[in-house]
Parts: sequence; structure tokens; C-alpha cells
Amino acid sequence: MVNADYRVPRGLRSGHLQSVRNRVLPRRYGLESAASSRVILVPADDDSGDRLVVTIHRLPQASRGLVLLVHGLGGSAESVYIRASALGLLRAGFNVARVDLRCAGLSKRTSHHTYHAGKSEDLRAVLRVLARRPEAAADGSPPALAVMGFSLGGAMTLKLLGEPLEGLPVVAGVAVSAPLDLVVGSRHLSSSTFGLYERAVVRGLRDDALSPTPDGTRRLSDEEYAAVLRARSLPDFDDAVTAPRHGWRDSHEYYSVNSALQFLPMITVPTLIIHALDDPMIPAEPYLNVDWGTLERTGPVRRAITEHGGHVGFHERGNPLPWYVGRAVDFLVHATDGERS
Repeated sequence: MVNADYRVPRGLRSGHLQSVRNRVLPRRYGLESAASSRVILVPADDDSGDRLVVTIHRLPQASRGLVLLVHGLGGSAESVYIRASALGLLRAGFNVARVDLRCAGLSKRTSHHTYHAGKSEDLRAVLRVLARRPEAAADGSPPALAVMGFSLGGAMTLKLLGEPLEGLPVVAGVAVSAPLDLVVGSRHLSSSTFGLYERAVVRGLRDDALSPTPDGTRRLSDEEYAAVLRARSLPDFDDAVTAPRHGWRDSHEYYSVNSALQFLPMITVPTLIIHALDDPMIPAEPYLNVDWGTLERTGPVRRAITEHGGHVGFHERGNPLPWYVGRAVDFLVHATDGERS
């Protein structure tokens, strides 16, 4: 199962410490001096009128394609792990796009609805726009896109890659600390550290859902508003908003339909899954139950599973960038080089 050598620093062996370090001692990753930036708005592919804010960083002479970074639950394009990954990718010659999903980050101002684990169609909408932009093509080569997602954004990424790509020039993907089974994951989150992580996640979701829409109105009906205020667990929140708004019977059906695990055998492009078994927010059980030998022998999915590293942690001493950034960069460089050769 464990096949990757992440050397955990002394004093950071605990998965909990790895997971909370960015909140306690956040590092700053300046992207402005690394590349030119511009912000674009991508219309959602439905009749909602929602638009997603995407920040694009373009190098003067990028030698590779464009990588879309997808944040996790309660995060945004400004999350520390997103900026750290963007810097590592820019240094390796990739252009980078950072998306704020619906009702997250800057997209709170341009969207009425919320995102969820199954919203891979939003990623496809963004990728369709990016595929037509000059940042996607490097050295005169055809457009080449990759997707790198974190936590719930990693689960969205795996689902996207396991679905028909509809002609999109996606050549590779990476998922970091992604929940493979949302049913098992929701139970684990409720029990881990007496529900401490779950309460933090629900607070963030509640704040996003209760924030005003772009025109200053409520995002929620009176019934949804009251249910969200009462929500004490992630299933409570998803029973109140996510499931009924998208046609699922309840949170259990939402989790079952959208769990990334079932999409892994259908992935057709090189994909790296990075995960630590001591992740306190994501259970190890689904990872332990995957037949990695068959999956890697018959398809393009690869794993980098470690004993330690926590949830989107993997901090190293002497290196300001987390360990997963280097692994992802090496994988994407190899994948894009193979695509161009």
C-alpha cells in the first residue's frame, strides 16, 4: 500500500499537526512576481447565470501547458496549498489557473448557487474556456491542460477524469488528500477528534451559504436558511441544501452517486493520487480497499501513498513548498513531455 518516501520532519510526525500547520503558521507564496496575471469570468454551463472567477498566471516563455488548480471544501483560490502549488508549477514552466468554485472566494460575488463534490460539469466549463486561451499552448504545441485538485476538489478532479472528457485536451491529473468514498468519509469526519474538524468545515459552509448573493438577496429559502442554522454535521448541511437542490433523496444518495472511487477504473489519462494514511480528515479504509495492483497494471492511475503527511500537509524542513508539490510537478512534467513526444 505505502509506496512513497515522504520523510516527515521531527516534531511534525502527527497527522493533526501536519493538517493544521497552514492555519497556525501560514506561509506566504508570492505569485505576482513569478508571472503576469489576469482574471476571467467563466459562465456556468446551466441556466443559473452563475459565473466562476478564474485567475490565470502566464509565464513570459512557458515551456509547458496550463494546469487548473481546484480548491477543497471551505477553501478558495487563495488557500495556502493552492498558492504553494501554483508557485511550484510556475517554476517548472507551467502556466497556472486558479478557480474559485461557486459561492467560494471571489465567486461569491458572481454566483448564486453552491458547489459540491459532483459539480464536475463546472470544471469542464472552465477547461473548455482555458483550452481556447493562449496559455494552454506552449512552444507552438497543441493545447495541453492538466487538473490538480485538493481534498473535495481532488474528488471532483477524479470524477471529472473518469467521465467523458468531451474532446478537451486534458493530458494529466493529480489529486491530493481526496476522499474516495464520501459515505465512509462523512462518518469518519463526524468521529475524528470528537467532531472538531467537522464543526470547522460546517462553519465554513454555513458562512458561505448564508452570505448574500451578488444582488444582495439570500441564497437560501426560509426553510433552507433555518435548516442550515440548525446543521451540526456535514450530512445535516447536505440534507438541508446540497441533496434537495440537485435532485437527490438525501445526503447518503448524494455521497453514493458522486464518490470518486467508482470513477477510478474509467480514468484514461495519467493521474497521480497522493495521500497520507494518517490524514485525520479522510479515512484510510477506502484507500486500503483499492486493488492498486490491478488499477495500476490496467490503467494510467498511479499512487503516492505515505504513512505520514496529514491532510494536505506534507510539510518539509528547509523547503518552503510541501512535499506533494514536488511529486505533482515531476509527474506532470513527465506526462506533458510524453504527450508532446
